[in-house]
Amino acid sequence: MALPRSPHPRHSGFTLVELVITLILIGILAITVIPKFFRSGFAELTLREQLLSRLHLVQTQAMNHYQDCFFLQIDSNYYFSGELAPSGSCISSISELEDVSFSDELQVSQGVIKFDGLGRVRLADSSLCSQFPCQINVQGDALERIIIESEGYIHAP
Repeated sequence: MALPRSPHPRHSGFTLVELVITLILIGILAITVIPKFFRSGFAELTLREQLLSRLHLVQTQAMNHYQDCFFLQIDSNYYFSGELAPSGSCISSISELEDVSFSDELQVSQGVIKFDGLGRVRLADSSLCSQFPCQINVQGDALERIIIESEGYIHAP
């Protein structure tokens, strides 16, 4: 008794349901992923998210420690934030702080921002913010903004 060389016709391919589901999944992936590769402003969005995260960190540190050590300083192509030394004192030398650099093609609002113990911006000590709401702009191919409200709420519109 010899076995047939070709498979039975009922088992020789994908069903219509399997093909339709596969095409739907590929379509969903294409709609969500592909536009992210072709839109401009990716560098701006990335820097905005980094600054937003660092602002939240500095604000939380100022609220937890209730000290003046914590600030965010943004310069032409880098930013850094103040912190505590292992001894618990403020790091006073800027050369000891680690900076994060970004592209020269991006233009960012420059200055220093400090928070009080309640998480609000201290207007007297902040060159980035002279009135509320504070606005930090990241400009390149697109414009991205960070807004800080008078109550300390930090968000990106």
